Amino acid sequence: MSEFTLDDGRKAEKVENNLDSLTKVTELFVEPKVSKRLTQRIIERFCVCERETQTVNEDTGEVVDRFVENLSTGGVASVAHKSEMKNPMKAAVESKVLSGSNKSLYVFGAIILAQVVALAFVLFFM
Repeated sequence: MSEFTLDDGRKAEKVENNLDSLTKVTELFVEPKVSKRLTQRIIERFCVCERETQTVNEDTGEVVDRFVENLSTGGVASVAHKSEMKNPMKAAVESKVLSGSNKSLYVFGAIILAQVVALAFVLFFM
């Protein structure tokens, strides 16, 4: 038995067995990979002198708590809880949907309606 370290830092053990004169079995026993999960994210904005600390749920990846500290005074400026926070991607999609003009929706609806009419014509009259 010989012990060594793999390229990724895991320890391994090599076991060689000779079953007979023509068969040699080599087995490598390797430590399982260590799974890392994000539990906290710290965002420092030096231009506005604030530090944002987010606590992340390990299972879902969702931000549970958020603390914004003002570095010039050292105090906690605001604390936002899970119910008050929105995912930035969801907020961007909502703003796009709500600010979208109705004119573009009517144009897309007319295009789809024209395609459906053309498909019905091809299926039933040709």
